[in-house]
Amino acid sequence: MHWTIVLFSRLPLGRICDFCLDHLRSRFVAVPSAAARLSLAMTASAYLDAQATGLTLPSFPDSSLFFVAVIALDLYCRFAASSFISRVAPIFVYSLIYLVATSLAGIFASYATQRLAMPLQDELFLSLDRWLGVDWLAFVHYVDDRPLLAKWLREAYASMAAQIITPVVVLVALERIHELRVYLLSFAIALTATIVIAAFLPASSAVTLVDGSLFHELRFGGRTPLDHLARLREAAPLNLENSTIGGLLSFPSFHAVVGALTPLSLRSVRPVFYVLCVVDAALLLGTVTEGGHYAVDPIGGVAVAYLSYRMARRIESRRRRSSLYIVETQRSRAEHFMIESAHPSPL
Repeated sequence: MHWTIVLFSRLPLGRICDFCLDHLRSRFVAVPSAAARLSLAMTASAYLDAQATGLTLPSFPDSSLFFVAVIALDLYCRFAASSFISRVAPIFVYSLIYLVATSLAGIFASYATQRLAMPLQDELFLSLDRWLGVDWLAFVHYVDDRPLLAKWLREAYASMAAQIITPVVVLVALERIHELRVYLLSFAIALTATIVIAAFLPASSAVTLVDGSLFHELRFGGRTPLDHLARLREAAPLNLENSTIGGLLSFPSFHAVVGALTPLSLRSVRPVFYVLCVVDAALLLGTVTEGGHYAVDPIGGVAVAYLSYRMARRIESRRRRSSLYIVETQRSRAEHFMIESAHPSPL
């Protein structure tokens, strides 16, 4: 114990902090600072809204074994011989940690903001569907009468979690860090936008307006039961520790956000892109048949995904140009200094 105190007393605290920060930057190299700030903002929003409305969020499970495994992998990759695995494994793991943490923060923020209990906008979305010429009930009955189509749309709808992770797997494997940074930033922007819009334009979903027993194949597994939504929106304190409240449907549909953002992020990887186009076309339809969304919800989701991706690309391109300018400036100054040192001017 005495030697530990002596050792740390001789190490400058600033140097230790700099070392830790540099190490974290090298591991979270694919996570833009703007994306990290958005995730922190979502977490803060969830906490403040929960405190203001008496919402008790569920506690996290014990993750000590997970962190031990991450540290072990980090140490292995740090001291192992240079290889493809030692290069990409830390980037993949830390990018995945960010993605999972951001998704959890988004879930909690979506619950917390729904506690604001803004007026439900089902009539607005019904009128928008009619304006688009969509007969929601006729469409879902059409799919319900075709078991193979209903099953295909259901499986595509259930692929959202896998599709969120897919760009991380593919882009890390190809070592396209810039494209991965754009994806993570666009995901954070799109998730934040979805939560904010849904907070001010909540809805109970289209499937709550019909009798589910009339359908043979469609299960509407993504729907939000009305009693659960009512519990979430009531003014009384709510403890989510042992709650059975399920997912929240909203405008825009976050399933549709993922269904558009994933192929956008992988459009340069042509074989994967073509497969995703087929799967995500089914996913967008599945938001209506399996999720019980209004037809306008996936349209809004695609728009949010596209705008978020464009914004993320612009932010990252600007950051890249700025970084290149700084590097070139420093190089020019170093070369100028070397020339001046080699040929000093006479007094």
